[in-house]
Order: sequence, then C-alpha cells, then structure tokens
Amino acid sequence: MSPQNRTHSQGHWFTISSSRIVAAKIVACCYIVASLSLLTGLVGCHGSISSIPNINNAAAFLDDNEVYNGPSMVSPRYGHTATTLEDGTVLIVGGSDERHLTSIELAEIFDQGAAVSLNDPVPDTISGDFIDTDVEGNLMALTQGGRIFHTATRLPNGNVFICGGTQDALFAQATDVSEIYDISSREFAPDFLQLNEDMITPRFRHSATLLPSGKVLVSGGQESRNETIIDPNFAPGQPGFQITINVFPSLKSMEIFDPGALAFAPALTIANNDPAEFLSARGRAGHNTAAMAGLDGSLGTTDDILVHAGGFQTLSTIFAPQFKLPWQQNTSNSANFEYFDATTGDNRIAAGIVSAERVNHPQIMNLGRYGNDTLAFDLDGDGEITPPPLGGDIPAIPGLTNIVLIANGDNDDPACPTGNGANDLLIATFSGFGPSNGLSFTLFGGEFTLSNNVELVTFDPMNCASFSRSEADLITVLTRRTYNGQSITSAVGITAGGSFMLPTPVGCVELTQGTCANGIVGVTIYDPFYQPFLDPPWDQTGNINPITHPTGIVGAFVNIDGDTADDTADGFAEGSFLLALAQGKMLHTLNVIPGEDGVLNTVDDRIVAIGGGISYYPNYGDEPATINCEVIMLPGTNAPVPIP
Repeated sequence: MSPQNRTHSQGHWFTISSSRIVAAKIVACCYIVASLSLLTGLVGCHGSISSIPNINNAAAFLDDNEVYNGPSMVSPRYGHTATTLEDGTVLIVGGSDERHLTSIELAEIFDQGAAVSLNDPVPDTISGDFIDTDVEGNLMALTQGGRIFHTATRLPNGNVFICGGTQDALFAQATDVSEIYDISSREFAPDFLQLNEDMITPRFRHSATLLPSGKVLVSGGQESRNETIIDPNFAPGQPGFQITINVFPSLKSMEIFDPGALAFAPALTIANNDPAEFLSARGRAGHNTAAMAGLDGSLGTTDDILVHAGGFQTLSTIFAPQFKLPWQQNTSNSANFEYFDATTGDNRIAAGIVSAERVNHPQIMNLGRYGNDTLAFDLDGDGEITPPPLGGDIPAIPGLTNIVLIANGDNDDPACPTGNGANDLLIATFSGFGPSNGLSFTLFGGEFTLSNNVELVTFDPMNCASFSRSEADLITVLTRRTYNGQSITSAVGITAGGSFMLPTPVGCVELTQGTCANGIVGVTIYDPFYQPFLDPPWDQTGNINPITHPTGIVGAFVNIDGDTADDTADGFAEGSFLLALAQGKMLHTLNVIPGEDGVLNTVDDRIVAIGGGISYYPNYGDEPATINCEVIMLPGTNAPVPIP
C-alpha cells in the first residue's frame, strides 16, 4: 500500500482499504472507547481503556530496509515464548525479569495495529501497542503461576498450548499442569478448555511440535527427581549419612497431547506398540525440533519427519545437575541428530555427526518448504525451452522441499561458552523402500571449501571470523526476488541479536554490541539461493544468477552491517544495507508478523524482536530485562524495484 493510501489521526498513521474505512476511522479515534467496546468486546491496552486494539490488524506503512523502535512492553522480560497468532498478533507468555530466579505469570499481546495509548510516546512504527487484558478487561495471567523453560505451540484451531516449564532456575519442580490460551476470550484455561489430566512426565527444556494429525509431540527435556545419596563423611546411622537431593536429569520419553480429548498419552510405535523415545543414552534436553516433508514432498501431511538436533544429556540420575542455569558440569552435549517418523512413531538416530555441539537455544529450521518446482529458463531468448543436448536452456525440475539448517547456540563450556561458527545443512532424499521410506541425509557442515560448495558462511574480513549466536532465534520469512527477469518468492532465514563470547587468557569476553560483523545488534541472513562468487551484491530486488538457483542448496550467511569499506570490498552486499537492532539483546524472541496487507506468509511480512536482556555472561542475565520492541523491515518488503 502506498503512502497515499494512509490517513493520520491523533498523531498515528493507520492503513485503510476500501473495506476497512469505517473500522479504521473508529480505531483512529481513541475517544470512542465505549462504543467500540460494545461492538468488539475488546477493552484496553496496558490494562487501560485509553487505548484500543485495532480489530483489523492494519499495519502502518513503513519503508523497508530499516529497523524501527516499536511500542514498549508492559512487563520487561526475557526467556519468554512468543507465538504469532492467526490474526497476526503475537502472544507473549512467561519468562523472567531477574536471572530466571523468578518467573512472570502475566501475559501480553503485541498488536501492531493497535492505537498507542494517548499518554505514551508514538513509536517509530507509528502504531502498535502491547495488550495485557482479556476481553472483559481483566489481566491475562497463567493459571498455574509463572513459567520459564516452557513451550508454546499454536494448535490448528488457533489456540495456544502452553506446556511444561518450571517457576525458577534453582530448585522449583517441573510444572505438571499445562494450559490452553483461548483466542476468543484471551484467557488461559477457561472452563471449557481445562485439561483433564496432568502431563505423564512433568518436564522443562523439552520440545513440543505440532503433528499433521493436529496432536502435539512432547519430547525429552528434564524432569525433577528426589534422590537419596550416602555421604561417606558420616558413619552409618548418624545424621547426614543419608541425604535427599533434588536433581534434574534429562529424559528419553515422549508423549502425545490430544487437543480434542484435552489429555496426554504415551507416544508409541505403530508396529510394536513400544514406547517411542530418544535413542541417545539419556535422552535430550535443550534441543530444537523442526518438521520436514516426507516421501510425498509436502509439509503438513501424514508422512512428515521431525528432526531433533542440539541439546544435551545429563549424566546418571544421581549426578544430574541440581539446578537449571546454563553451563552445567554434569552434562554431555549431543553431537548427533535424531528423527521421528510421524507415520510409524519410530525415532531413529541419523547417520552423521553435526559439525558443532549446540546448547542454549540451538536453531533448526526448514527453508525448503516453499515451491515444489524451479523455474524454466529460456537462455537463448527464442521463446522455447530447449534443454541440452539440443539446446542450452534450463527446464523446470522438481524443487527440493527439505533444506534443513542447523545453526546458533554455544558449547555450554562452564569456563567460556563459545560457538565455533560452523553450521550444518541437511538435504533429505527418499528411495521409497525401507524404514522411513528409505530416508537418507546428506550432511554439509563447516565453512566453504572448494570441495563443498553447498554452504558458505560469509564474514566480513575487517571484523571477526565466523561465529554463532547464543540465545537468539532463527526464523523463516518469505522474500520477493527477481530471478531471470521474473518476480518470484522464496524463503530466507533471519537471525538477530544474541550473545557471542571470545576466550581470552584471563577468561571470557562477551560481545553484546556490534564488534563482530555487527552480528549481535545486527542482522544475519541465510539465503539458500545466493552465491556470492556468482551473484551480484546481495539485494532481494536484484537479479539472481539463474545457474545457481535450480539446485536450491547453494547458499550463504550474509552479515548485513552497512559498512561500505568491507561490504563492497568482499562483494557480499552493496554497503547500503544497515539492518541493526537499536539495542543488543539475548534471550529475546523473533516473530514474523504481517505487513500492510494484514495477511501472514506474504512477501510484505515483517519481523518483530521482543524483550530480552542485555547481559548473558558471566552472571546470566543480571542486567535488566528490557521492554524493548523493534520491527525489522527487510529490503524488498515493499513493491519490487522495476527491472529496466
């Protein structure tokens, strides 16, 4: 939508379409609260009626290739979950504002179309606010108290399943009662959504993944256990000879949550009715899970495969950690990856070792979910596609639907937790015969070499070497591309913020500002279709080299820091990009939100960074949690540049 299609009222811009004029005018007038409340049942932002949410979720026009300061959160927090809802708003749940030694029970919603409270300064995003009340004006609060290390999974009906977690990082037990957030009332666990039973095994630092069936697979994590140990310093029968300790061992078990029955059941294999569980010796915790298409090549169908990567396992139960903060002494990092076959219920360890051990928010994502075929190219311009040997054109070929990227995280070293900068790319193929339809993986890891032109980790030579981020999200967003003269869409991965540590002779130096390729306040893009040696400088509206695109597995990490001196020298960017957060942060969240069209999963989508802390090591978040909210607009988010 062009700037001419916007209107201004009370100091705020609001987008208007022909079908939304009346609603937008009502929203723009913050004084007509009572009448709009009668129409919508929506009351208040920040627990007040001085501001109202925009029921159309209209987003103000913003220039692309910029980062904007958004409205302030109600509660400062980090370590929370953030879930994009179907209407484009974002639900913020749990987290901590004090080193994970406490947790927050209040929730809030980011609505970029809401009118800013009259008493608050207008943010750079022009509109948007955080709402912390339900439709009746009551504060939105978790029914079981605050949570950290929990999961939030959006269900097929739009509601959000809040599972597991714990109330602090010290001695609190794992939370056994899960709850569902109801989008219609903006309440947690209303009467008709109260769960019939607790989790089979209360857990935290687990994963919870939506299955094609609409059920949720809850995997691994850590549990709370009391163990009796013998202290050899005391004689038998003396006080202190036997003591009970609270430990948190990792788990192998998996269970299934059924939203229809509001109940949990063990995850079982279909063939033998055996427990489906991790095959690593003592399970997996602090890992991440992503879906990939099965033999049919489509995500969201019954033969989907779930890939688990990263995380750690504890030692024997007695020697498991007695608290939950990172950098544990009694753990072993997971160097393999496993996959769960949704068709059979089998879990298998995949052949191959990942290039980096990853804990503290490892990321795994599928970049190949968009587009089943590559485009045909008429290279000789005769109007016909004539492939070799008769011609030199490129016909359309089946596109890869599984480009799975494993990145971010650190090695959890108690002395100095650092990342080695290596990333892994999985390409899955199916023969159609054998377990999981003959699934096999090709694993590419590390940096670019002449014999491995599949993944390239680029870095600016005037800054630090390649690195990985701790406690930073990595998300997928659609982009508009100009490819062989045609405008197409493709997915790229986006990460921003996080923390990076460098070992020194006297300890560990934390880099939370842009001293390493601007990668901590800056934005790094993984583009699976970009080849810096062949393509022009990275620009989503520029022409991509048509020879590199059909494979779908040539790609690069591109650090966009806007420093002309090194970006133009190495050819990775034009030097005009400057995508950097205003505030370095970690333990924050990144979410895709709709742009002006109000529709998710279109090329004008935006990214919002919410909350976080500004310190990570050595005192784990003892700096204040932030109320910061920033909106990232990638290049090419607005209308594509016309091709001359």
